[in-house]
Amino acid sequence: MYIVVVLDRNHEPLLIAFALGTFNCDDSWLWFMRRLKECLGDNTEVGFISHMYDSIDFAFQRVYPDSYHGYCCKNIAEKIRASTGSNIVVEQLFWKTCKAYNMSDFYACLNNLQNEVNENDMDWLDNIPTAKWVRAFFPKVRFNVKFIDIPDIVNWIRTNRHEFPITTIIEMVNDSMQAVYVQRAAFGVHFTGDYHGLPTPYALKVLHKRFIHSDGCIIRHNVGDIYEVTSLQRLEIVEIQQMVNLKLTTAVYRNGFQTETVNPIPTLRHWEIPV
Repeated sequence: MYIVVVLDRNHEPLLIAFALGTFNCDDSWLWFMRRLKECLGDNTEVGFISHMYDSIDFAFQRVYPDSYHGYCCKNIAEKIRASTGSNIVVEQLFWKTCKAYNMSDFYACLNNLQNEVNENDMDWLDNIPTAKWVRAFFPKVRFNVKFIDIPDIVNWIRTNRHEFPITTIIEMVNDSMQAVYVQRAAFGVHFTGDYHGLPTPYALKVLHKRFIHSDGCIIRHNVGDIYEVTSLQRLEIVEIQQMVNLKLTTAVYRNGFQTETVNPIPTLRHWEIPV
């Protein structure tokens, strides 16, 4: 199953496209990516994260050559786990290296990682460009997204041992997509009144976490989303709404789910059978 997942404005995974095809097949992935581009358009600001499959690389290079394409760090961590015998210390060092915010921290973490493992066990990591997995090297839109969260329905289909007809699988996934959109539309209805235009719960959670870890700063809640921040004998009045990208506001979230945005699957006799 080929799937495309996006993060909505509340940082939750959302399945937007799927297809069934041959595993790791260049032609199938190329067909899928071309159909995806017909829907998304030629937007080079879109960033993609995928598993490390040659067929996916092949399709990206031909369909989205100017867009950012990185690798899922969970996928890399799985390879490290397999090559080092599930060494927890090594895996923790990898994630610390992956999450480094600047180049100096990255090289320091990478040195610790290399000192902890046998060089032959990790030589394959040297062949992966750092911009594909290290946060400090991320270009454009991918900065804090490091891995892919697979929707529950897809995981269930992948792990369930029972075999279903293709038409049944498509109907199951489509019904699940419709249900998720309905649930999030209902969730967005609560973003009214005092909450209109404020950051989504995810954005607020991140901001408050940053407040807690702000070294040398004293934060006092004033009113609404306005805070007083004292640092180095300097007082600043901070309005959270001004610190958050418009895309992460409740208004944008609500608008995204207020209409029916999942295209219905036509009946079998209306299917277009490709050559």
